[in-house]
Amino acid sequence: MAPAPPLTQPDVSQIRAVAFDCYGTLLDFEERSFGPALQEFLTQRGVAHVDGESVWKHWMDASREHSRAHGRDPEGSLDGPEPAFYRMAQTWPRFFEHAFSKAAIESIAPVEAFQHLFDLLAEADAYPEVQDVLTGLRERDVTVVVASNADDVHLRPALERRGITSDYVISSEEVRSYKPRRPFFDAITERLELAPSQIIYVGDSPYADVTGATHAGMLTYWVRRYDDERRDQLLKTEPSWTFPDLRGLLAILAGENHA
Repeated sequence: MAPAPPLTQPDVSQIRAVAFDCYGTLLDFEERSFGPALQEFLTQRGVAHVDGESVWKHWMDASREHSRAHGRDPEGSLDGPEPAFYRMAQTWPRFFEHAFSKAAIESIAPVEAFQHLFDLLAEADAYPEVQDVLTGLRERDVTVVVASNADDVHLRPALERRGITSDYVISSEEVRSYKPRRPFFDAITERLELAPSQIIYVGDSPYADVTGATHAGMLTYWVRRYDDERRDQLLKTEPSWTFPDLRGLLAILAGENHA
């Protein structure tokens, strides 16, 4: 179940900007999308002895091991030296190589699965409320930022394809840091020349988005679009607000008392 709302509502009178995660927040491609996407890919390629969810599980195992080995352990500290940065285009093919080995897939090159997913990320649809919310923020003279763990090659085309415009687009590739690490969020405050407390960070990930942005001093809006107790357990700190979609942002900035 979702975490309890804070006992006192944050002061939004000083908010000057809203920064959005991209996937699972603005664009409809999130954690649950990968297994079905891989299933479709495997079916198209005539692979029937293993399903997409199993391949994705092996992929995630490789990803977690890489994170632990390179200073991004979810159970570790968010402080300390910044881990070495690797673009997703560098690591994802290696994760697929591990997954295909575990799943005994020999008829497809791992890089083909990587490219298939990157293409899907670039083509993802926007959630239905996105444009209305972005319009409402602009009417309130709020600066809009998209700040996402992503490679530029698919992030920017994906936003352009869906007509999502913002004042700034900040990628992990550009700042060479991944959420939830502090340098990623510091890049937002530096670009905007604002204090962290003047920014609401909006995202669907309980760890990368909520925990990371809170640690950086920002207010946090958790987009909890579906129930998943396993994901809820990744929440290391309480968000400022929790909503099932983005519409609550406009009510919050209008001064309505929502949790």
